[in-house]
Amino acid sequence: MNNKTWLLHENGYRLWHFAGDRFFAFLLPILFLLSLFLLAARHDTGVTGRVEQYDIVIYGGSFAGCAAARIAALAAPHKSILLVVPDPVPALGSTGTTGGQNFFDIWHCRGQLVAEGSFARWYGQSGQFYHPGTMATLLRADLAAHDNISILWCHDIEAVDYTGYPRRIARLVLREVFPDRNGVTRWGSGVRRVRGRVFVDASDDGRLTRLAGVTVTSGRFDWPAEYLDESERGLPGTATAGPARQQAATLMFKVRGVKVPPPEAGRVLRVGDLTFIRDPRGGLGIAGGSRTFRENPVVRAFNERHAPRGFALKPLNAASDGRDSSQWWVNALVVFNVDGRACLRDRGTARYPAVREDYLDVDTARLKAREMLKSPDFMEALRQFSAVNPITGQRYGFAGAELVRDSRGEPVVGDILYLRETIHLPLDAERVGHGTENTNYALTARACQGAGNGSGRADTRNRTGKTGAGKISTNHSRMPSPAADAANYPTRIGLGYYAMDINAYTYRDLKQNGAYTWPVTGTVRPDWKQQGGEPQNPVYLPYRMLVTPQVENLLVPGYATGASSLAWAEIRVIPNLCVLGDAAGAAAARAVLYGEAPARFGPAQISWVQQTLRRLGARLEK
Repeated sequence: MNNKTWLLHENGYRLWHFAGDRFFAFLLPILFLLSLFLLAARHDTGVTGRVEQYDIVIYGGSFAGCAAARIAALAAPHKSILLVVPDPVPALGSTGTTGGQNFFDIWHCRGQLVAEGSFARWYGQSGQFYHPGTMATLLRADLAAHDNISILWCHDIEAVDYTGYPRRIARLVLREVFPDRNGVTRWGSGVRRVRGRVFVDASDDGRLTRLAGVTVTSGRFDWPAEYLDESERGLPGTATAGPARQQAATLMFKVRGVKVPPPEAGRVLRVGDLTFIRDPRGGLGIAGGSRTFRENPVVRAFNERHAPRGFALKPLNAASDGRDSSQWWVNALVVFNVDGRACLRDRGTARYPAVREDYLDVDTARLKAREMLKSPDFMEALRQFSAVNPITGQRYGFAGAELVRDSRGEPVVGDILYLRETIHLPLDAERVGHGTENTNYALTARACQGAGNGSGRADTRNRTGKTGAGKISTNHSRMPSPAADAANYPTRIGLGYYAMDINAYTYRDLKQNGAYTWPVTGTVRPDWKQQGGEPQNPVYLPYRMLVTPQVENLLVPGYATGASSLAWAEIRVIPNLCVLGDAAGAAAARAVLYGEAPARFGPAQISWVQQTLRRLGARLEK
């Protein structure tokens, strides 16, 4: 009992014994009832006992969320900003730190980094491969430099209050979360109520967008129907609860015993089908293994046995757990049939989405994937990802790898799953349906595949290097054509660039005509190459990716942003999401500085956002 409550009861006790005066005898029950009311009110409003007010509320401690907070603080230094971190541990960075994915997927254009702004700042300090804890500390220090940013750790959305038409989010009800003994995120007791003027959804699951009642599409719902499983096909208007599949997830895990050649800083060395990279800051990364995936009998046997159960080994990428560390985080275990919107703590409530019968929530999937790591044949299969240098005779890679285990003997894994897809924000809620990937999303597949080189034409001459997860391929020339992203130029808020990298939707996607194949984008979308294949140039990202007419004070730079599913396959990596986060931060600042609604921005407001982004280091030109 706190001091205020104790004094109320103590005073009532004294009054009762002060005299037999009927007035006080009459007054005591009122005081007693008032004390009960105050106690109930205090419990109902959480530890703060009040509704907290902020100008900007950002949901999601991801890199996109940190970028939004940083840019908003710089552009509106006297406006209050709250960053809500829903992860079960108090750290920033989400998938890129607590999830263990410590390998930045980047492509260069004309030898230059495409994603500048906040991402370039963090990349320049950390390199491409980094220690997750150090990166989380770096992000926290960067935000701590701004007095107007507050961080609420380990709280998730329990309810979203919204009013009016057009709809406006008024308040979030946030409840404490914590990890149980098995790492499953559970609800705690502490509750906070937060009001804001502008809200930003920078999360991986789109929870704020979804709970605000916005019509969204799940997974690949917008694909042409002929490329969907029969069970995924539905009628227009059923997208929110639709049965469409989402890209496979990954559980990051730690190993030791990896042997690497000594490449010089900034150099790439290829041995067999593995690429070893030491970034300029000394971090080590490994990517590749496509031939091992396709041809090695041990890996093939593992996938034949376990893929129908929902788990497979794919060509990998891995990064050392900090410079010169003997431990490595590995991205290799694909987890199929995961609905990134669903978590155990929501089960039995209206917050739990309608999921496919064959799908798991993120908590159950994570536990099952961790058990899969203990399978006797798992490490045997992982160790096949190695190669011999024909000049030195030395074998490099994972031949001697062992799982790193915690004090209980459990494999050390990411605190959260690495999700690759959840929901998408359409332009028109009335027009959702199959075959709308080029008509009902702010960023279309066509714009990505046919993006121009900055001259208003599309060609194949600009890509000069990429250092993603083994995605090194040959450019095939094609005749220049009008740029498909030209219409995005006037409202551009940044550039996006990466492979259209789909990590499969079902285990069957791993094979084509009975043979294992990787990557799988062309397998699951036979029309993909015909439509242009891999993006050849960065794509202009239009402002309307960030907004929806359904909620006028919401900005969405996270996974739920306004990209079609196939366009999302290019945009989903951290550098591109930081670009969106920067833009959302600038737009939120404009909105609170001038009392405007982000969804109603016109040319003047978007021009202000563009100028602010340039001033703060973003890149808007190719």
